[in-house]
Amino acid sequence: MKRLTALALAGAAALAACSDNSSTLFDPAPTLSVSGTAGAVTHVTSAADAGSGSFRAAVEAANTDPGISRIAFEKGVGPVSLATPIVFTGSQAMVIDGNDVVLDGGSLGAAESIFLTTGGGDLEVRNLTVRNAPGSGIEVQVPAGSTGTLQYGLVNLTACDNGGHGAVINDQADPVDVANEAGSAAGLVVRVSGSRFEGNGFGAGDRDGLRINEGGAGSLHAVITQTVVLANGGDGIELDERGVGDVVFDVQHTQFSFNGELDPADLEDGLDVDESQDGSAIGRFVQVSANDNFEEGLDLNENHAGDMRIEMSQVETSRNGEEGVDLEEDDDFAGGGDLIASLRNVTANGNTNGDAGIKIRERGDGNLNAELVNPAGSSNARAGISLREDAAGNLDATVVGALTAGNGSHGVIYDENSDGELTGALRASNSSDNAGAGVRAEQATTGAGLLRIEKLTAVGNIGGAISSSGVTVDQAP
Repeated sequence: MKRLTALALAGAAALAACSDNSSTLFDPAPTLSVSGTAGAVTHVTSAADAGSGSFRAAVEAANTDPGISRIAFEKGVGPVSLATPIVFTGSQAMVIDGNDVVLDGGSLGAAESIFLTTGGGDLEVRNLTVRNAPGSGIEVQVPAGSTGTLQYGLVNLTACDNGGHGAVINDQADPVDVANEAGSAAGLVVRVSGSRFEGNGFGAGDRDGLRINEGGAGSLHAVITQTVVLANGGDGIELDERGVGDVVFDVQHTQFSFNGELDPADLEDGLDVDESQDGSAIGRFVQVSANDNFEEGLDLNENHAGDMRIEMSQVETSRNGEEGVDLEEDDDFAGGGDLIASLRNVTANGNTNGDAGIKIRERGDGNLNAELVNPAGSSNARAGISLREDAAGNLDATVVGALTAGNGSHGVIYDENSDGELTGALRASNSSDNAGAGVRAEQATTGAGLLRIEKLTAVGNIGGAISSSGVTVDQAP
């Protein structure tokens, strides 16, 4: 399996080997539970590929006996080298506790995954390493006839050096065709904690550390905590919601680094969230880093009808190939909806391409309402911070305590482009030594534009301290 250029860049500070489940940045997360797991337990006592006491035998027993709801490895079993995939077809809820065992897929055939489940029940996998599969480490295929809410937990899971996804949960009829919104009527709830996705996705294009696809009716809810996502060929994590429904996500204490290297013509992101058709994208980030990814650090898109509502606190997105933070509502397909963003202590420095270190853009009909407190956007290839509203709707944005220095374009941009009005405020900020203006404000239509500036330091900007067009600038000392 290809070892990444990115890992070399990480140098001596690289995290421990992927076979060590305990190697995360934070203390282990509390155990999560899948409902309906009070049935019989089958124990795995053998590291053999098949036969009595093996993992394969335990899964085969559960396939025929719906009363089995838990498979538990005994301590010290493994590693287990698999000759063919292990397939769980039972429809009952299932917990698999690996007890720190390693499942190795190095002997599998082309594109084969280590563990595949097709039965449509809730699933939790904990304390397990899946590595070296030509396909995915863990593959969940949601049956087309599923309804209600399906729950999945990945707890203290390590997925590394798999040619496909590290893990994939798929509820889409055709994940490749982005225009195809078909999937089951079920919604998905996915909880990921204390896990690690490293070096996956180099066996085929568009394979990620973790991919969660939701199609058809139903929403996608994802909680990701205390997890390391490192040097995967595609996106570190992709959340893809199609059809009617929301994508709701909560990401805390998690690192996304050096992801997206595989395809130079289509580099990918640390975290990629895509919502299309009717539904909103609603997310929160707390103590998250998304640095050194080959495209964007955090790439969030909402399309068609629906809002985008994002909160961030204590987030760093630096040295990425494009934007550090990219929030776009009506990105590819217009449908109306507002973009509401609250960012506190977000840093986006040294991003090497893209429109800005922090980019917040409402492209279709709808309002952009943004509040940024103590943002940092310095030494980016273009702007430090870009706040832009296109089409019908207003731009209302307040920035406090910003540091935007040494950027290749303007430091802070307020840009109202169509039918709507700009109302902006900038306070207690430093925007200096930029190749453009320290602050650029533009009202491109006949609407009224007003920018209030207080306590701004803006020296050494090639384009001047403040540049404006169609905007009244009210500046206080």
